[in-house]
Amino acid sequence: MKLLKVIMYNLASLEGEQVIDFESEPLRSADLFSIVGETGSGKSTILDAVCLALYGLAPRFYGADNFDYYHTERPNNDQVLDPDDPRNILRKGTKECFAEVVFLARDGFRYRARWSCSIARINYTRPERRLYRIVVDEAGRTSEKEVEITGGGRQKRGHKNINNEGFDRIIGLDYGQFTRTVMLAQNSFANFVKADDKDKAVLLEKLTGTELYTAVARKIYEFYKEAEAAYNEVFNQVKAFAVHQLSDEKLAEVETRKGELDASFRTLQAELQKLKDQQKWYADLCALEVAFAGEEAKWRQASEKAQNLQPVRDELRMLDEVAPIRDVYQIYMNLQRELKELTEEVGRKQLQCSALEKEEAEKRKLLLDVKENYNVLREKQEQMLPLVTAARKQKVELDAQQATVTRLKEEESLLAKKEELLRKEQAENELQVAELQKRQAEAERMLAELIPHRDMLENKNAVSDRLESLYKAVKRWQKESEDWKKNGIELENQQLVCREEENRLQKSDEELVLCRESIRQKTQALAGVDVEALQQRMADVTKCYTDLERLRKLQAAVMERRKSLSENRLASEQITKELDAAMREMKVLTTEREEINRLLPGLEEAWQLASSRSAEHMRAALKPGEPCPVCGAREHPYAEGIAEVLQPVKEEIARRRKRQTEIEERLDASPGGLRLLCSDLNGKLSALREGTGRLNAELAEAVGEWTTLVVAYPALPADVVRADAPALSALLTAESERIVVQGKQVRAEQNAYQQAQNELTAMRRTYDENQVVCARQREELHRRTVELKQRQGQSEQKRAELQQLERANSDLREALRQEISLPDWEQAFEQDFGKLADRLSDMYDKYREATRVQQESVGLLNERKVASGALEKQMAECLAAVKENKEETAGAVQLYEAKLKAYMQVLGGADPDETERTLKLQLEEAEKQVQLADKVHSEVAESYSRLSGVVKAAEEQYRKKQADCMAAQRGVEDFIMRYNESAEHVGVLSKERLDMCFSPSADWNGKREQVRLADEEVKWCQGQMEARRKAMEAHRDLQVMPLEQSGEDTNPTAVLQEEMQKVQCALDELDKERLQVGGMLMAHRRSVEQMLSAGEELERRRKAYQDWKELNDILGNANGDKFRETAQCFTLRFLIRQANEQLRMLNHRYSLEQVRDSLGIRVIDHDRADEVRNISSLSGGETFLISLALALGLSSLSSRNIPMCNLFVDEGFGTLDSNSLNMVIDALSSLQSMQGKKVGVISHTAEMRERIRTQIRVVKVGSGGRSALEIV
Repeated sequence: MKLLKVIMYNLASLEGEQVIDFESEPLRSADLFSIVGETGSGKSTILDAVCLALYGLAPRFYGADNFDYYHTERPNNDQVLDPDDPRNILRKGTKECFAEVVFLARDGFRYRARWSCSIARINYTRPERRLYRIVVDEAGRTSEKEVEITGGGRQKRGHKNINNEGFDRIIGLDYGQFTRTVMLAQNSFANFVKADDKDKAVLLEKLTGTELYTAVARKIYEFYKEAEAAYNEVFNQVKAFAVHQLSDEKLAEVETRKGELDASFRTLQAELQKLKDQQKWYADLCALEVAFAGEEAKWRQASEKAQNLQPVRDELRMLDEVAPIRDVYQIYMNLQRELKELTEEVGRKQLQCSALEKEEAEKRKLLLDVKENYNVLREKQEQMLPLVTAARKQKVELDAQQATVTRLKEEESLLAKKEELLRKEQAENELQVAELQKRQAEAERMLAELIPHRDMLENKNAVSDRLESLYKAVKRWQKESEDWKKNGIELENQQLVCREEENRLQKSDEELVLCRESIRQKTQALAGVDVEALQQRMADVTKCYTDLERLRKLQAAVMERRKSLSENRLASEQITKELDAAMREMKVLTTEREEINRLLPGLEEAWQLASSRSAEHMRAALKPGEPCPVCGAREHPYAEGIAEVLQPVKEEIARRRKRQTEIEERLDASPGGLRLLCSDLNGKLSALREGTGRLNAELAEAVGEWTTLVVAYPALPADVVRADAPALSALLTAESERIVVQGKQVRAEQNAYQQAQNELTAMRRTYDENQVVCARQREELHRRTVELKQRQGQSEQKRAELQQLERANSDLREALRQEISLPDWEQAFEQDFGKLADRLSDMYDKYREATRVQQESVGLLNERKVASGALEKQMAECLAAVKENKEETAGAVQLYEAKLKAYMQVLGGADPDETERTLKLQLEEAEKQVQLADKVHSEVAESYSRLSGVVKAAEEQYRKKQADCMAAQRGVEDFIMRYNESAEHVGVLSKERLDMCFSPSADWNGKREQVRLADEEVKWCQGQMEARRKAMEAHRDLQVMPLEQSGEDTNPTAVLQEEMQKVQCALDELDKERLQVGGMLMAHRRSVEQMLSAGEELERRRKAYQDWKELNDILGNANGDKFRETAQCFTLRFLIRQANEQLRMLNHRYSLEQVRDSLGIRVIDHDRADEVRNISSLSGGETFLISLALALGLSSLSSRNIPMCNLFVDEGFGTLDSNSLNMVIDALSSLQSMQGKKVGVISHTAEMRERIRTQIRVVKVGSGGRSALEIV
């Protein structure tokens, strides 16, 4: 990757747009450049801009959220930004900012990356990032195509979660690798080479980004502790399970006792059931007696209600008597209604017929008018067709002539434009000739002025080089003289510092002796504490508290199960009563249904025989006084009026069928049927019995677990079932409080021990740190002493070099006096060398420019003269063509006007095609109107004919229905007369009575049903009363175990209840003992099962614990430094290998070597016969070379062999002396030729500014923290 251009706008202190173009001079040809400026001017903002444009992150904001910035609440990120938000770089008082970088990627394409943000009113907008690939086509045109930064993944929200997957693939480095590769902080490696092994591991981890090893070590330790806790948990469980196991003798004894208790429990249950059955018999007898009395009262009430319905019965009899005339009466009423409707319909049809007749006449007249219009249009079309044909022919000729005129006018326009263009070219040519003559005169004047300095200007490059060499030599002599003087003062100060350091080391040794004695005393005091006993006591207290909490839950479970069992017992008794009642009712209904099934077939057969057609014929053939062919009787009471005799039989059959249906519905209906009810009750009873069994099992399990746990607590009762609940709760609470007090005491002892242990650890750490500090101070004192002697020798050598440099400067100045022709050049050199150099450059540029202009002007003037002659010839040809075109255009226009006049006389200028189309459309429209009018007339005529037929048919139908109505009326009147003459009928019949009888609103079926229901209710109540009496007698016969009563007033129910309570108490006592014995057996079985299942789990966890323990012993610990130091030894090995490759290119004298199995670094000095030197013995320049080599090595590791053509080196040059600084600058300059890296040095020291000529200056402008860039 290679940076080509950086553009910044309103970033921090850089206001407005600032551009750094690495493809333009002087940066293009510079191997080494510096970024200089005052502190706070904005030098680091340039690097922030590069990172923002590329990755959306900035180094200055990295880690800015590691301090407690907000004390109350997090900010609103749209108004107040987090301290690590890159949008903080927006300059205050501006509305928007951006950073843009153009770079060449490893794929050979140029890219433009841009980051921008803005603020609208008080809210910051989200940062916007774009990446464009710059493409150049074959014609040399450039275009940009946007590239996805995220690589197709979803963009993450927040300034801390930036997705750069696509961008990382283009560059080949992520943000961390880029900053380690391109931006080198020298102080980091200077601190690294001087640190101890522990600190080196931490620094190397941060520098290389290999924090993974520390995380792995900590994770191994965490997994080890988790595996240890899991193993101890299962191990303690197995120990607890063994407490509940019974011995073989105890197990046999408990099982025998369990069998005896079960047998006694079953015997008492059978006795209790017999008592319940007897109690149920007495209750059912009382219920049957009450039911019989109720049914008898219902029968009397039903009989009285049936007697009150006699008037309704008389009305129903009259209705049956007038039934023969019902059909005739209905026909008469229907005919009257139909005649009325038919009269109204005939009137409406006659009105419609008159309207249609009038409409038919109108449609016939319209048809004649439309046909006449059609004939007129057809004649007009035949007359216009010859004229249309002639006009079409003339229009073709007119269009062709118009095209000719248009072409000639276009040619005239083109010739006019050509004439105008030629005149402009002639004017421009004349202006260029005048300008060339003027430039030639100016160049000749300038050359005349510079003739005295021609020799100096011809050798300008050599003169400038010697002049610059003299300037550098003078500045070097001045600087080194000043440094030599300052160095003498620093040597004196360094001697004083060394003496003070010796005194401080002596005091530190005395403090170490006192600290060692304190540690020894503290260690002896802690040795008498039994840590394992403390831990065991805490484990015992924890187990006791857990057991008591479990006992509290078990007590609550036992109370809840006992309550549920009691509720189930009451519910079972209630369901049993409901089931017995339903069974009794179902038995009664079944008996009644069987009785109906027995009698109903005979009744139906008798009714069918009596009402059959053959019986009717036989009754009709009977004659008074003659014998019956069936029975031989001569009296025939049923020869007539058989319907009245059969009616009660028919009603009885219907009643019995209805009752049969009701019984079936009562038995089988869903929902509510007795069979479904019994099934439902049986299901509920079974569910309750199952629930009771499950509750008994759960109660036995809880009692067994209670019995097992309570062994360790003598103060608690062994039988939780019989214990008093409030008293037991109080005992559990008191025991828990006692355990809590013990736990607090043990915890206090543990805390005291831990505090003392922590104090001892802190003392040892302080002692070790102080010891290391003393060793470092002693080593530092030795290094400073050696360095002081070396610097004294170097000071003497420097004084001799300054004298030699001063003599060389004098010789160079004398040579320049002979070459420079300017009279006051020496004075200008002393005052401002830059102005003198610029003056020489300006004179040289003017001389070269004047010479070039003079030579170019002669050739260009000759070219302009030739071009002027060619333009005059083209202008003459153009004018002749214009004249010829005008004459031809005038003739064509005259011919077009004549043809247009002739065309207008044929159709008046109308288009022939449009005229023909219009005539055709008019004729077609007229034809459609004729067809439509004919169709409408036919439809109206047909409708009129059809309606006339309908009217005639309706009149004929009216006459026929009127005759039928008169006949029906006579039939009704004859029936009324015969009815009133008969003495058998009740009441007088009239037309109004017939209307009442046959009225649709009369509810005769309801009245008939009312009478039938009343009679049926009497019979039903009588049957129910009889059934209740029989059921009561049958129930008395079922008594098998009569109760011996002590007196007449003795209540059998009370006696039975007393006996049942005695048996129930005995059952409860046995049940409690059964539950206790069952709980012991269940706890034993569960303990055996749990130990079997836990054994496999214990072995599995032990193996896992052993594996993690072995791995933790090798690599893991709580803070992760064990694996970190091991891993960083290998990292350092690769880093030193890369650093040696860089060091060989910088200086062949040195190479680095790693101390075996440690993080120590040694330097091999090849100029001293491969002498191994300590890092502390290196000078400032040598230390910088080593640090630079390590930094470049890290850059190579981080870049993954991806070539990076830019390198920025941060501060670190201020402490170097002159020789070291020269060595460093030479080394950095060589990186361009050896590795192709353009190096930028960030510094604000004056020495770097003087040594590196190509500079990016960050200059403060006025007040308000504003800065601008200057590239020199």
